[in-house]
Amino acid sequence: METHGSIVAQEWIEERFNRKHIDARIKKEIEESPFMMEKHKQGVGLIQAMQAESFYDSKDKRIAQLKSLDLDALVMDIFVGVAYSVYPDLFTSVSAQMAARLKFNDKAEAISMVADLLALLCQTDAFDITKKNKRASLMLVSKIPLSDELLEFIANSQYLPPMVCEPLPLTHNYSSGYLTHNDSLLLGQGNHHDGDICLDVLNTMNAVALKLDTKFLSTVEEEPTFELDTPDKVDQWTAFKKHSYAFYSLLVKQGNEFYLTHKVDKRGRIYASGYHINTQGTPFKKAMLELLHEELVEGVPT
Repeated sequence: METHGSIVAQEWIEERFNRKHIDARIKKEIEESPFMMEKHKQGVGLIQAMQAESFYDSKDKRIAQLKSLDLDALVMDIFVGVAYSVYPDLFTSVSAQMAARLKFNDKAEAISMVADLLALLCQTDAFDITKKNKRASLMLVSKIPLSDELLEFIANSQYLPPMVCEPLPLTHNYSSGYLTHNDSLLLGQGNHHDGDICLDVLNTMNAVALKLDTKFLSTVEEEPTFELDTPDKVDQWTAFKKHSYAFYSLLVKQGNEFYLTHKVDKRGRIYASGYHINTQGTPFKKAMLELLHEELVEGVPT
């Protein structure tokens, strides 16, 4: 049952884990730092100089698309995104995550352009791009000076866990169910619209209370569903597993009652939102979830 305590706890969780709030805090600290604003100015100059040059055909076409963008805002967006890499992250992963900020029609082009921009802006010394050896993957790590408090928030800002109070009713296509932010209910860049997406169905699914099977979690080890055949994969799996168990512990401490929110794709298919906890995840992820309000199913033919 929803209580004032669960609402307060949910607001605290969103402030702690939601990058929509943390982005603004990172941007504020960068803007208040004369040191970083000088690097920002340098970054804008580097992009302007790149726009004045000619490379090969495909790169020239990508660079031409930057003319419609605000370079001040673009460099700030990249610096904000880079700031999350407190520890070395795969360069390819960072490029893919930032690609949506460019809003190119072609996703592959956007990723390539972000990779070019990161390689260029690395000259500002706001971050490093390195590799351990010739065969290792490129890694990116931020050098942006941030407060200890903000670094702690960044460390926690992986993915929003499920809600510990019942989600707010969805009343339009740009609502999330969360208490402190809204978001498009349509998955995929550029797919948002204001047409009918059956909000009543999403509200019904959002209102289903769940719990973790703590006995299962304490007796069955979560194993990867892929081969750990490279150091990068080992590191990624270790981090994912660590964060997963941290979220399991958080939800149990908050009473082990929670709700998943849902979105639709452009074909109307419904997907649960959640990375570490999801009803549509791996067999382990599915097995650890139960309905909070259990009932015996009767009248089913045997």
